[in-house]
Amino acid sequence: MSVYINDLVEESLNHRAVNHPYLKALADGELPDTEWALADFANHYYGYSLHFPRYLTTVISKLEIAEHRNSLLENLTEESGFYGDDEYAELAAIGVEREWIEGVPHPQLFKRFREATGVTAPYSPDKEAIELVCWRESFLTTLTHGSAAEALGALGLGTENIVSTIYIPFVKALSRTNLSPRDTVFFPLHTAVDDHHQEALEEISLHFAATPAGKGDLRRGMIKALSLRSSFWDWMYERALTRADASAMMLAS
Repeated sequence: MSVYINDLVEESLNHRAVNHPYLKALADGELPDTEWALADFANHYYGYSLHFPRYLTTVISKLEIAEHRNSLLENLTEESGFYGDDEYAELAAIGVEREWIEGVPHPQLFKRFREATGVTAPYSPDKEAIELVCWRESFLTTLTHGSAAEALGALGLGTENIVSTIYIPFVKALSRTNLSPRDTVFFPLHTAVDDHHQEALEEISLHFAATPAGKGDLRRGMIKALSLRSSFWDWMYERALTRADASAMMLAS
């Protein structure tokens, strides 16, 4: 891995999107009502997670080298719920049973989690919060209209590179609930399998980092994706704290 890509990886992992107070509060059990916050997250994040295959296919369509496209197509296969024997063995070692995930697309796994938290109302795009819509549309704009390097920076260095880290706080928070491992498998799955996605995207990034323009576009896409996610965490954190304020006012009245 080149020094430049390593530096970008390090920069992304030090970004506020990865070290946000919302994530820390989830991990440490410091939110006033963790179960409510998890249900709120499940409700709103679904509108982002649901479109992940679309994000991936958008980037694939921008890649000119067949080897690069094929590498990401393997990621798309895993997003559809199909893994190699090595992945199944790795997942079994952390308690993920094959029958929970085999043939189940990742958006469906998140929907399973969403419903387990008590969010049973059918998903309706017309009822999405504007904060979520702005995040998804801005992210898609970067992937669609940016250069191949910028799109790769957004999806790879700014997204897949951080997923195995940012989902750890959710795993910790969920361990303090009564939700079953099957219903919450989306999170440990991504802390393990997404390392493979990350490696594939970083290898492709090396190709674009060979030119000054490519380097600049990789970082631009990365920072855009990280900044958008950080803003979403800001909103989630404010909602979690406002919920506590509203509950306190009700008790005082």
